[in-house]
Amino acid sequence: GIGDAGEPSQSFRELVYYLLLALVNGLAFTSYNLASTYILTRISVVHHAALNCIRRVFAIVMTSIVFGLTITFLQGVGIAISVGAFFAYSYFKMKRGRKEKKMEERRKKWGALIMEPTDKV
Repeated sequence: GIGDAGEPSQSFRELVYYLLLALVNGLAFTSYNLASTYILTRISVVHHAALNCIRRVFAIVMTSIVFGLTITFLQGVGIAISVGAFFAYSYFKMKRGRKEKKMEERRKKWGALIMEPTDKV
């Protein structure tokens, strides 16, 4: 409502402020979901899940910094495990990609003479 001097009351200003915050939050969340859906069409589901895990770790750490919260030992261990698992996934995926690329180059060079590796002994 309007106050005595024609100024909006404090509660009205707060209502507008919170409505604008809700609008910005909704736009940000919608943008995040659209970007996430687009990225999911470009990469594998497993890689998307790994990136999402790192996003959560980033959000936890940034929230702790911005709000001055301390990270407990157990939370630190969880963060370290998440980051370590992401880097391990990235490393092994890259290593597998190199191996497949090398095999494809050999196939192009030697054709049918290359035998596929098997796990049988």
